[in-house]
Amino acid sequence: MVFSSRRKIIVSCVLVAAGAATLIYGVLFHSTNISPAQGTDSPASAKAEPALIKEVTVGGLERDASGQVKKTYTDKAPQACPT
Repeated sequence: MVFSSRRKIIVSCVLVAAGAATLIYGVLFHSTNISPAQGTDSPASAKAEPALIKEVTVGGLERDASGQVKKTYTDKAPQACPT
């Protein structure tokens, strides 16, 4: 009976560690290329997912007809939600 309890603890710890590793991987290593706004000569850049989520929320990024993510501003990103 002790062996069964120990096995449950080990399996639970392994699952928690795998979940934490997956979360860290998603936050740190996922990024998307962003094309500059039309009419600017700035190069495309890559941003991490949390930064992209913030910019989409305030209206700084949108997806165009070809499927690329583009900036909607030329100088500074918007600071507040447009609604």
